[in-house]
Amino acid sequence: MERFDCIVVGPGLGRDSFLMDCVGNIMRHARQANIPTVVDGDGLFLITNNIGLVEDNSLAILTPNVYEYKRLVQKVLNCEVNEENASEQLTALCQKIGGVTIMRKGKADLISDGKKVTQVSTFGSPRRCGGQGDILSGSVAVFSSWARHFLLSNEQPKETSVNPMVLGCIAGSLLLRKAAALAFEKNKRSTVTTDIIEFLGQRFVVSALDFHLVWQSFYLKISFLCCSLEDICPAGR
Repeated sequence: MERFDCIVVGPGLGRDSFLMDCVGNIMRHARQANIPTVVDGDGLFLITNNIGLVEDNSLAILTPNVYEYKRLVQKVLNCEVNEENASEQLTALCQKIGGVTIMRKGKADLISDGKKVTQVSTFGSPRRCGGQGDILSGSVAVFSSWARHFLLSNEQPKETSVNPMVLGCIAGSLLLRKAAALAFEKNKRSTVTTDIIEFLGQRFVVSALDFHLVWQSFYLKISFLCCSLEDICPAGR
């Protein structure tokens, strides 16, 4: 387990009780080994019924859609989703679970670790394809891992420190939205998820992601310079 940089739990998992128990044990081992865990899809069904799996885990990221988020709010906060105070409710949810980062997916993605709320509203594609969430959870895992390793290897002043799990969510959201927009531009209404994957590997998708964030009253600019996934992991490698 210690060889993993990050794990993703949920996409394509299913809800078989035996499998759920096995995955729960994997999540516990990952937590003990301080390995970031991204939870999506049926993984969110698992943790909604067993919040202790992610409770007080600052390396856990939850990526619920509108229905999964509704179930989380009902379970943890014992109330309904409040769209008028979406940021405040998201912050309260993160704090109640304790330390987790939540990306509430939607027309604009809301991201919080219980301290600050960041919104990613860059326009993506007008067509929502089944499977986009799987791309997002994988991208978030990669970027969160990179950000964490970078921050661990480069000492940051305490007053300007930033949560790498939040950075991973922002980067993953931007990457998917850009790739989806390019795929739709080419394929229009016939766009499917595999078309989006095609654009993840092209150099112009992410030449530089500049995040201008106000974090604890400090202005922070972070640049991720990664030409493409093909540069990071060539097909022949």
